[in-house]
Amino acid sequence: MDQIKFYKKINTVRFLGFVLIFLTIFFSRAISIEVTSLEAEKRLEFSELFPKRICEKIYDKSTFGSVKKLKDDITLRNYFNLKRIDLDEQNSTLSLFLDQRSFFYTEPKLNLIIFNSLSDDFSDEMSSINKKVIEAKTQKIVVCEYDLNKSISEGKFFDFQMTFQDSKKVESNVKPKILIFYDGTIEYIYYDEVASYNISDFDYKRYPFDEQSFKFVIYSKIFEKVSFRASDKFKILNDEMREVNFTNISSPGWTINKFISYPYMETLVDAYSDYAKHSITTEFLIERNSISFVFKFIMPIVMIIMVTYFTIFVPFEFYRISVCITLVLSLVAFNLVAAASKIPDMPYLNVFDWFIFTAYINAISVLIITFIESIYIGHFMGYSQTDILKVPRHKKTGLLKFRKISWIILLMILFVSASAGYWVIFLA
Repeated sequence: MDQIKFYKKINTVRFLGFVLIFLTIFFSRAISIEVTSLEAEKRLEFSELFPKRICEKIYDKSTFGSVKKLKDDITLRNYFNLKRIDLDEQNSTLSLFLDQRSFFYTEPKLNLIIFNSLSDDFSDEMSSINKKVIEAKTQKIVVCEYDLNKSISEGKFFDFQMTFQDSKKVESNVKPKILIFYDGTIEYIYYDEVASYNISDFDYKRYPFDEQSFKFVIYSKIFEKVSFRASDKFKILNDEMREVNFTNISSPGWTINKFISYPYMETLVDAYSDYAKHSITTEFLIERNSISFVFKFIMPIVMIIMVTYFTIFVPFEFYRISVCITLVLSLVAFNLVAAASKIPDMPYLNVFDWFIFTAYINAISVLIITFIESIYIGHFMGYSQTDILKVPRHKKTGLLKFRKISWIILLMILFVSASAGYWVIFLA
């Protein structure tokens, strides 16, 4: 019996071990897949492969920025990684936070400069580097790094004058770099950029259930012999963004429903002009996360409307007028709090204004009907609020008819005000 128990324990341990190994393999694969899917979004960090003396020699021989016009056609391969969209609606400002932006092209003359700079260097260090390049089986390796602004100002590399179209300002927290690859590729790379735009043309008619569309364009002010294409890394990133429904882009208060980037060419002057503006154009559609607004503002307003309407069924003698005044004051106070919304003042009504308008019309109508009823009881029937309780029902026939008619009238006012608001906002 002891041996049987012993073997059972061994089998149990083996089974648990197998399960543990399976789970380890499964989770390790899951983690590796997740990391791989995010690989294109990680900011790349580079270090120079060549010694400083070689990079300085290449820099001295580079004169690509000495000319103002390009002699050969150049295709710029573009990439950017948008990490955050931030809307300051009170100030009508949209800010785009780019973790990294770059564009590159292959310059044959640079390949020759690199070759000449290395040809007379037979040091052990260079031999080791050449061995690494051979083992890597690729020449797409960063060999030198330079300050972008300094390089352009000194005429070492060509200034493509990349611009965020219609932006208010563009700020960067890290100095941009120029990277030199072993195969003669030149990459202009920017980090931690914030581009701000004016969004005063946003349509807030459906606020807080609105969708907003926006387009931003990054283009070169060099209109000859330059064209744009999306880099392979950019295509991979865009595919992965669609797979995760753009959740990798932070957008507080909003959900991104569409995000597309594509190269675009706009002919300048006229259809026969040789000049064209090439750009990477990005369009996105965002939808406001309105669920919290519904529970904080819309639902309370709807409940106030319902309670205010149903107070008309409370007989006047049961202090209905006090209840109505209290509800009206509550609506005013609530409106003052809700009015401090995020959006700027607009010259048109929106959905929230429609709810507020309907609530006010309903509350004021109930209050007016209540005043009319109090005047009818006091001046025409000759009773006070306490005396009307003692009056038999058959002597209040006219008052009861007035109340039934007022119920229907108030319901019609509520329906008409709601319909009028819908017509003005959605159909006008």
